[in-house]
Amino acid sequence: MRYVLFVVLTLLFANIIPVSAVYTEPTTKEQEIFKELLAEFEQLEIKKKDVSDTLKSFKKPLVITFPCQNTDTNELVVNVVKTRLAKFNKTQVHEGGAITGGTYTWQCSVTTAEKKITMDCNNEIRLNPDVLTQDDGRDTRIKRVENLLILYHELLHGQLMIDAIKSSEKWRHDVCNKQIDDSIDYSYSDKDHKIINPLQTELVSQLIEKEGGIMFVKEITPEDTENGAFTRKIGNLNDFPEYIKLGIHVTLRGTNLVNTSFSSKDSDIILSRNLINKTQSGIAWLYVFGNPEEKAKMEKPQIPTWIKKNAGQWAENTISADEFLKGIEYLIQLKIINLPEAEQHMGHKIPLWVKNNAKWWYEEKIDDKTFLDSIQYLISVGIISV
Repeated sequence: MRYVLFVVLTLLFANIIPVSAVYTEPTTKEQEIFKELLAEFEQLEIKKKDVSDTLKSFKKPLVITFPCQNTDTNELVVNVVKTRLAKFNKTQVHEGGAITGGTYTWQCSVTTAEKKITMDCNNEIRLNPDVLTQDDGRDTRIKRVENLLILYHELLHGQLMIDAIKSSEKWRHDVCNKQIDDSIDYSYSDKDHKIINPLQTELVSQLIEKEGGIMFVKEITPEDTENGAFTRKIGNLNDFPEYIKLGIHVTLRGTNLVNTSFSSKDSDIILSRNLINKTQSGIAWLYVFGNPEEKAKMEKPQIPTWIKKNAGQWAENTISADEFLKGIEYLIQLKIINLPEAEQHMGHKIPLWVKNNAKWWYEEKIDDKTFLDSIQYLISVGIISV
């Protein structure tokens, strides 16, 4: 194993509370972030819950009308749902004090007239530009995935409520029998994330796999803790042999977890600290990647030993320049040295100093890159024509 890197991150999801507030235009930066993120999200070709109703509500009002039963208090319900991007409120925090990555707020005015209920919803989505653009040292692959996750998470808060409006018999029955002073039930937007958690886990798992990693999930139940505190083995590095040889990166993303730390002991991955809400389970997502730089090194074609031997023999004048150039041609075939498209044949005009480089390379006084860069330079400027 080359090395193990552990990173702990805070999960950035928001509460959804129906409120009335003054609309504030998003900043130019927020608009650009949203536009780019939405375009990338709409191009995803992976399994995910359909959130098209929420997306449509950005472009034009989504109107959902249904009649009530003859025995109900009201006769007709009309729902008009619109969503717009709003400026992020930096004072908005999630339970436990974590700064949120985004919010989706249901903001509906409800009127009753002549047994007709009208819900006019001007919903707002907010994305935290600091979270989405911060340079916090995260693996760029994980950053891409989690930015998409933040958007998907907030869109789900919209879509799940719309689903209830369109098809929940209980919700429709309750609204059809609503008295003037009764409140609308917005719990279907899933403030507690009971529906959203498995949906977003499925999305992230697929995205991490597409980025070349794997994800696994561990639940820490209240029964696993002592008054909310715990230390628990959640995995073993040897479960990921294909990543260990590349230099393994393990990143933790936790929900309902605070003051979290994790490490490796005898190859076991150990997670410890506390639950925020001691009555609810904590969820740990672990992303496992190999080091991309190590992977690139392993995938790069290796220079055959006979080419270095040829270089040494040419430097000592025991083989001809033609034989030496055959080795260079072979490196071009392997794409270790790039061949300019306009050139076609190896020439023989090689400066004498190149022999010194060849000798030093053979004697390992200079590294592969230094020698190959010198040959690449000679080809690029036409001193060695190809």
